[in-house]
Order: sequence, then C-alpha cells, then structure tokens
Amino acid sequence: MSKKPNFPVKPPPVDASNVLAQEHTAQVHLEKGRYRDAIAVYKTLLKTERRPEWLAALASAYAGRAKGLAAKGLLEEGIALWRSRAELCGAPLWEGPYAGWLISAGRVADVLDYLSGLRTSDATHADGLANEAFTRLEAQLAAALLVASDDTLARLPADSLLLLHRPAALAAFGAYSGNDAPALENALAKLPFRSPYRDLRSLLKGLVLWETDQESARSALARLPPDGPFEQLAAPLRTVLSAGTERLQLWATLNGSQQAMALDLLGCPPAFTPLLRALAEANASLAPAALFDLVQRHARDLPKPFATAVWQWLAPWATRRGCDNPRMFGSPTRAAQECATALAVEISGEWDHAETHWSDAADQLFASGDALDRLRAALVLRHMALSPAHLSSDGLLDPEGVDMLERSLAFDAKDCAAQIRMAQHWRRIGNLKRAREQVDVALTHFGDDAGVLTEAVETALAAGSFKKAATTARRLLALDPLNRKVRTLLGNAHLSHAVKQLATAKPDSAKKEILEAATWLDSAADQGRMYLLQAWAEVGGSAERLRLARLAASTWGGGLAAGWRLLREAQSVFVRFDRQRGLLLLNEAGLTAATELTVEEVLELVQALELTEPSSRKGMDPLAPWRPAIGKVASMPVLEANHLERICEAFSRHKMHDLLEKFANTARKRWPDQPIFVYHAVAARFFVERAIKSKRDFQDLENAGISARALKDMRLVMRIEALIEDDETRFGFADAKLSPIAMPNLPFDLSKLPPAALRAMMEASISLGSEKAFLNNARRDLGEAVYQQVERESAGNHKLFVSRILDHVVDLLSVAVGSAPPAVPVKSDKNTPPAPGQGSLFDE
Repeated sequence: MSKKPNFPVKPPPVDASNVLAQEHTAQVHLEKGRYRDAIAVYKTLLKTERRPEWLAALASAYAGRAKGLAAKGLLEEGIALWRSRAELCGAPLWEGPYAGWLISAGRVADVLDYLSGLRTSDATHADGLANEAFTRLEAQLAAALLVASDDTLARLPADSLLLLHRPAALAAFGAYSGNDAPALENALAKLPFRSPYRDLRSLLKGLVLWETDQESARSALARLPPDGPFEQLAAPLRTVLSAGTERLQLWATLNGSQQAMALDLLGCPPAFTPLLRALAEANASLAPAALFDLVQRHARDLPKPFATAVWQWLAPWATRRGCDNPRMFGSPTRAAQECATALAVEISGEWDHAETHWSDAADQLFASGDALDRLRAALVLRHMALSPAHLSSDGLLDPEGVDMLERSLAFDAKDCAAQIRMAQHWRRIGNLKRAREQVDVALTHFGDDAGVLTEAVETALAAGSFKKAATTARRLLALDPLNRKVRTLLGNAHLSHAVKQLATAKPDSAKKEILEAATWLDSAADQGRMYLLQAWAEVGGSAERLRLARLAASTWGGGLAAGWRLLREAQSVFVRFDRQRGLLLLNEAGLTAATELTVEEVLELVQALELTEPSSRKGMDPLAPWRPAIGKVASMPVLEANHLERICEAFSRHKMHDLLEKFANTARKRWPDQPIFVYHAVAARFFVERAIKSKRDFQDLENAGISARALKDMRLVMRIEALIEDDETRFGFADAKLSPIAMPNLPFDLSKLPPAALRAMMEASISLGSEKAFLNNARRDLGEAVYQQVERESAGNHKLFVSRILDHVVDLLSVAVGSAPPAVPVKSDKNTPPAPGQGSLFDE
C-alpha cells in the first residue's frame, strides 16, 4: 500500500489586528515598568515572528526586571535573568551591571576567569573597545580583591596591575586608619593614574580633608564616578558632607555598615541609630511637641549630656509636659530649667511672666561661678534688654533696659553687638560723654571692627569733632573701601563743618571743607547741597554765586522739592532767617513760590522728605511759601490711595501736622474702610492739641484698630495702641487748668511780658551760672527728640546750641503763660522779717 506524501505543515495565519494589539500592550507594560508582564507578551509575539525590534524590547524588559531584583538584594535571581537575556535576545552578557553583581554576590572567581580569557585573547590589544572593557573590569575588581583570599589572588597572572598595586592600596588604608599622614602620602604616591586602585586616591583624600576643609573634600569626592568600585566607602562620606535634612535623608538610604561609618565620621555613638532612623521616617513638618515625644521614646539610648541638650532645645515647645518634667530625659541644671521655662512662657506671649523667669535664670547662672555660665547670664540679660518691652518706638532703651545691658557687658565685655548698642543709646539720648567712653571701651576689644568704627565716627560727628570723625572714617575705609555708609558719614562731616564755617563768616575755610567732601559724596542730593554751600561762600550778588545756586536747584530737579531743600539748608547757615531772606535765596536759584502745584510736584517733595532726616530748626518754615498751594492738592481726585498714604507718612515723619490733617481727612472721605487714614487724621490733631479731645475721634481710632487687626496690619495696630496709651498718660493741660511748664509765683504778671523780655530774663539767669540746670529742664520740657535734633544741627557750636534751645523754650513758655491764670500776690498783715541767711526775695 502506497504512503501519502508528507507535505510541510503551514503555520496558522496570523491575525494582524491581534499582533498590533499585543505589541501595544507590551509597549505599555514596558513604559510603565511592568517588566514581567512585558516579558510574557514579547515572548508570545516572538513565537509568531522574530522581529529585531521585539528582541530589543524583550532585552530591555529582561534588563529592567533583573535590575529591580538586584536592587532588592536578590542578586542570584538578577544574575539568572541577565543570563536569560543574553541567551534569548543575543545581547552581550558582560555589559552593564553583570560583573558588579557577580562581585557583590561573592563570585569573584567567575569574573577573574572571564578577565583571564579576555587578557589572552588577541582582540584585547588589537581592539580599543576590548582594551577599554578590560581596564574597566579591572577597576571593578579592585575593591573586592583588597579582601580576597590567597586562592582567589592565585588566579591572577604575576604581572597583573591588580596584584602589583595591591600592597600600596592596603598600606594606604593602614596609614589612614593609623592617622599617619606621611605614610598615607607615600602609599598614595605609589598608585599611578593607570592603576585599578586610582579611585582610592580621591576617596582617602576626601576622608582626610572632610573635618578640616569640607570644600576640598567635596572637590575630591566629585572626581569619583557614582558607580565606582569604592562607592560603598564613598557613600557615607558623601552623606556627612551634605547638610540639613538632606544629610538625614541620605543616611537613611545607606545599609547598616555604611550608617555606622557615617556616624563614626560625625563622632556620634552607634546608639544614635534608632533615633536617627525614626527621625528619617518622620514627617519633615513635624511639630515641636511631637518631635519632643519622638525623642523621648529613644532618650534612653542617648548619652546623658546630649539628652540634656536636646531637652533644653525642645522642652519649651512641648507645652503639655516639657518644662514641667525636667527629669524626663537628661539632667538639666536648675538654671537650664529656668531658661527653658522662661522661653516657654515667652513663646506663649506672656512677657511679664517670662521676664521674671529670665531674671531668675540670670541670677542663678551668675551665682554658679562658672565662666561659661557668666557668658550665658550675659546673653540672657541682653535678650531681656533688647526685648520690645524695654525699647521705645524709635529703638531707645528704657532705664531698666540700660541697666540690664550694662550688667550684660559687665559679664561679657567682648560682646561686640552689645557694645555698639550701648554706645548708640548714649549718643542718641545726647549723653556724648558716656557714648565716647563706651566707644573707647569697644575699641580696646574690637579695634578693627567695622561696626565699632562706624559708631565711633557717628559719635565724633554728634560731638562736633569733625577732624576726629574724618580720621576714624579714613581708618575704617582702609579696612573696608566699599563701605558706602562711612563714605557718606565722612562727606557729611566735612559739609557740617562747612556749614559751621559759613555760619561764622569764614567762607574760605568752608570752601576747603566742601572740596574735601566732594571726594566722598556722589549722590545728586549731596551734589546739589555742595553746589549750594559753594554759592553761599561767594560774594552776595556775584555771577558765580548765581551760577552755583541755579546749578544746585537744577541738580535737585527744580520745583517744589528743590525749593524746600534750599530753604531747609538756609536755616542751618543763616542765623537770622526770615521770609524775606528766604524769597531772596529762592530768587537767586531761579525758583519761585508757586501758587499752583501739580500732584507730580507734591510727590517729588514726598520723595525728598522720605530721604531726609526730620529737623526742628528755628526760623521760617521751609514749606511756608507753598503751604496754601500744597493744601489745594489734597482735594485733587487724581490722587490714588497709595499716593495719599505716602504723603501722610512723609508729613507725619516731619511733624507737618496741619498738612497731614488735610490730606488724611480727604483720604478718609474717599476710602473710609482704610484705617491708616483714620490714624493719621487723629494723630495730627493729637500732636497739635496734646490730647484726643473728641469722643468721636477716640471711637474712630478704636474702630480703626479693630479693622487693622482684621487686616493683620500689626504695625498699624501697635501705632494706634501707642497713640491711645500716650493720650491716657499725657496730662490734659487745658482740662486740668495746668500749663506744660509750672509757673513760679512772681510779684508781677508774667503773661504780660513780651517774648523778648522773657528771653532777656532767661539769658540773664543763664549768665549767672545756671546754664546746666536750664539745659536739664529744657531737655525735660521740650522732649528728647527735639533736644537731640537741635544738638545735631548746631554742629558742635555750643553758643548756637544754647541760643536755639532758648528760642524753643521761650516759644513754649509764651504758650504756657498765656493759658495759666494770672499770679495774685498774697497779702500779709504782718511784715515778717526774713530768717537769718535768707536775704531778699530777689537776692540771687
């Protein structure tokens, strides 16, 4: 019987749509990292057709799956998958991480066998790529062969660089462990650049430098490849060279031995490991109280001194049981407990209660007798002195703050910031003798400190010692040539001296000072001031005087702002300064007292006011020629709210209360919901009338405070509260029928004396030796701010200073006697003779 012929079996037809769907599914699995599913789909596709792109995709899937297993520590599984990748996909076996996995799995012999075969092949020296792979594989083996057994080393040929350079590498490790720097340098010098152990040079240098020069250590570490053979040792070093939370995050990614090495480099005991792991796992925004609880759970593992320090850091924030349980962990002293309690109370906002604890803590620290505790007591006292409770609105210390800061300096004289602050305080209140003494003390400790030298310059200027100020400023500029503040101080010192020379009719000396100031000042405002002073140093009516005056006006931009600057400067130069002279000076500079002003001109004036320190000079008001025109601008509808706020702040700063009230009232009508304008309107009337007399004003001010608090404008809230407090503590002279200055009982009616007679009487009293008492009373009656301002403007001229203070007192006295009831002489029936030694009533 004949057999049927065997025809070849045809494969079933492939559904093209199904293949496309499977290919798309495999690509999605591969892109999303689902490598196991991708491997299964690509294997199914390859059974239908062996396409190159499918093979490449299958190789990528195998590689991803193998790397994922190796990252989890399953090295043998990863190695097996890598072999399957090579067999099924035709990919090279010894590429990528395969050799590193074998070394990590302890199969160094397999790598050495492959290296031996690669070395004996003809392609090693003929093919550059093979030679590069050989060198790279040698470098991968370097770290493992440092601890390899003799049997493993016997597989290497005698001329292998791995074998030849191994003793030098081991000697380098031994020298580093023994802290032998010369031996380490000698051993590293035996490792050339082509050595498989070349990365060891950068690693050990980084380990040596990290404690003394971290930047150099980072540079050395940057030369190591991230996947190099010594990465297991480089990772802990890279961790400790990080900072902040990044260090903790990197430390958490290390294995156990690497974490121990990092802690050893930081000088931390291994007992810190559980706490650090808990911190690494905790939320980065962990609340302080929760952090306190976390540390408490691991406190037994911490050394006693460190646990005490941690308690001091965290206890004030753990409101529930932090400061109430000082022995919870650590052993804080009684003074440390008091400091933590004080800080906890201060955090809660109860400053008065906190200050009591701070004071007790300072006393306990001082009583301990320890030198470090004295420094801590100084720090506590300085913290108390510089708290808002002891500072005025302009930063001046109250008497308690002065006492605490002086005690702080007695405990720690080398506190530079406190020395400067103390000198600033004495200078600002006008006690220049104490200021100079404080500066001298600071200079003995910090002779080259820029802050101390700057304060020395300002103190010398306040005392009128222009030459001393210039000498000190030059000394400071030699240390800090770019210190713009000192250059400005030095230039202004020369200009102040020039003003003094002009006021005493010494134009030639004034010109020298102006030329000296020109080397330090370069701003437009200062340039204009120098041109103006140069003009006034020339002969009146000369062409040069007119040219310089007009140049000054043009440098200042002309218009209202330039005119105000000119008249303000004239107040300090001309002893007798009135409206007629002011108009004459404006005419010289080509300026006029305009009757109509624009918003832009007023804003230019505001900018000038913002850049200029307030003053209280006698004589003509610098804004007098323009005040009616400025008042008209307040009602212009083109003014925006931000413009009006700037204008009000500038007028308030310079105590121009009448203009401030006009602009603030206009703004209140247009923007009644903005509390800042209510504050300015009420404050303007308060400083004129010395009290908030209207109940409506008081109610509006309280409502403005509520609105400001709702808007979270705490600065405005504080200003409103200060104004209300001033009103409560200020005497209501009009209501109480009292005058600001207590009037003596005299046998004549003082209110009928003209101001000239009052001034003559006071000058006679001063000439009889009562100048010191007069100045002390004037400081009390005029106020510290006015007194200091007049002192600065007098530029060291004592006679001018006394004369200007006298002008202020006569003005104030004229107002006082006008509101005081007339003195009624007391009639007596008996003519009682004076007691022995009493003399006559008018006997000085």
